Amino acid sequence: MTEPIALPRVRGVVLDLDGTLVDTIDDVAAALTGALEAVGLPAVGAADVAPAMGHGSVDLVRSVLRGLDPGRAEDDEAIAAIHDDYRARYAARPAELSTVFADGASALPALRRAGVRVGVCTNKSTDLANAVLTSVGLDDAVEVVLGRDSVPHPKPDPRHLLEVLDRLDLAPEDTVYVGDNPVDVAVGQGAGVTYRHVAWGEPVDPAVPRLARFGDLVPDADPAASPTDTRSKEN
Repeated sequence: MTEPIALPRVRGVVLDLDGTLVDTIDDVAAALTGALEAVGLPAVGAADVAPAMGHGSVDLVRSVLRGLDPGRAEDDEAIAAIHDDYRARYAARPAELSTVFADGASALPALRRAGVRVGVCTNKSTDLANAVLTSVGLDDAVEVVLGRDSVPHPKPDPRHLLEVLDRLDLAPEDTVYVGDNPVDVAVGQGAGVTYRHVAWGEPVDPAVPRLARFGDLVPDADPAASPTDTRSKEN
């Protein structure tokens, strides 16, 4: 069920990116299709890509290949070549088809105006995550972006999220983490933060509180409040 945030104070909100804040799946599928077709494999669509999302782009390529060419899925050199081509294609067009979920485009700036720190914790590479946020107009609303390539222990290790909190000068008890898949649930629990699961996310335990609108995270605050900007986007 959808529940309001019931905390005495919310100083920070950290979000997963793909499938949580931004619907990127069509751009991912388009870039991967180009890389697959270049080596004689068939196109893939959103339905093929969705189950493989959330663990980084190398795992994405390997997982999709298992359904298309199991032999090639065990060939590290083949995976590396397809992955490099996919990454180049995706970097060239990171958000041509992508859209921000729900009210994210207005809610994230509202969080910042309310003095709430905002970060992104993603298994996408940091540079591509920044490119997506820039393309959808949310780069100025997010202070810290840490992809899996910028930390020694990426998700599902909760230390990835804790590193984002450290860079935002946040404590777990003051933070809400928002995600869309079971990995995010485990990360939130492991980090000791309050977790909210987007209503459009993957199925998880019904007891996990849902979030239908990012605006529900915005606390009552002086709209003129201006949080200190300590950006860390690992460019």
